[in-house]
Amino acid sequence: MLNKKKLYWYAQLFGWLVYVFIVGLFNKLSGNEVTTELIVSLLSIYLIGLSITHFYRAIIIKFNWMRYSVGLLVPRVLLSVVVWGIVVYLIQTLVLEVIIAKGSFEFEFADAFQKIINWALLLLLWSLFYFLFHFINNYKQEEIKNLKWQAAKNEIELNKLKSQLNPHFVFNSMNSIRALVDENPILAKDAITQLSNVLRNSLLMGKKKLIPLADELKIVDDYLSLEKTRFEEKLSIIKNIDENSLTFLVPPLMIQTLVENGIKHGTSKLSKGGTIELITELKNKTLYITIYNSGYYDKNKPSETGFGLLNTIQRLQLMYGETAKFNIENENERVKTTLLIPQKLTL
Repeated sequence: MLNKKKLYWYAQLFGWLVYVFIVGLFNKLSGNEVTTELIVSLLSIYLIGLSITHFYRAIIIKFNWMRYSVGLLVPRVLLSVVVWGIVVYLIQTLVLEVIIAKGSFEFEFADAFQKIINWALLLLLWSLFYFLFHFINNYKQEEIKNLKWQAAKNEIELNKLKSQLNPHFVFNSMNSIRALVDENPILAKDAITQLSNVLRNSLLMGKKKLIPLADELKIVDDYLSLEKTRFEEKLSIIKNIDENSLTFLVPPLMIQTLVENGIKHGTSKLSKGGTIELITELKNKTLYITIYNSGYYDKNKPSETGFGLLNTIQRLQLMYGETAKFNIENENERVKTTLLIPQKLTL
């Protein structure tokens, strides 16, 4: 498809050419001869019309007339076309009467008024086409944007529900708890409490747009405690939490999802186990979250880019646009996941 700039120039060049052709054809059908004066007049109409409307468009863009409602736009357009009608009349008179014809100019009010009105009506028609095109185009763009937003929102909500608690995680946790019932009933009781906390918090917090980091870390702690029950000494947990970051608002379950992703696709696949490390730091009203996990990240494997990572990227894009950053890479035989979240003041 043509971009707007090319489309504008095609419309300008072709539109004024069609108008000049119609004027010339009308003169021919009226019995007038095709003279040099007529050709020069038509050429001047084409060039003047092209130039004036282009300059008129530049003013529209510079002063952002598109932001006005119809009620505020109409008076501006009406005043402008009258002013431009006067300007075109003066230019055309100067070019045709004085410079080309080299005649003496005699002002006649009726003739001047008619020509000014004709040009004003022509420019009004041009304005109608121009603004109508942009209003329709902007409406379609806004409609498409809203549809995409709604579709993305619905898809993310669905994916979030699917990814909040991995069924395998619940299944494995229940198996670990069952094994503990006979060996260590007290620990099994604690594990059941932790699992219920994760389930309850996932349902409650998932309904909120933003929660304090401290609340998110409680979910992460319950989740890690459960995983510790599963992997025992094979899972080492390191946390370095900036106390100043605890009240910072973050999307719920986002950090838990990334920690789960690190264990599922990294640490759990290693026979000797590994380490999960969580670091938070608050700098310049931006929360820096870094998660290290043992293992290797292969971005070319679809299995390593599941709901968790896609969910995180989509949610960040919708909530923060380009101001939030997400990155995952391999560093010193570990996988490093980095998350930068700008400050949002409202829940």
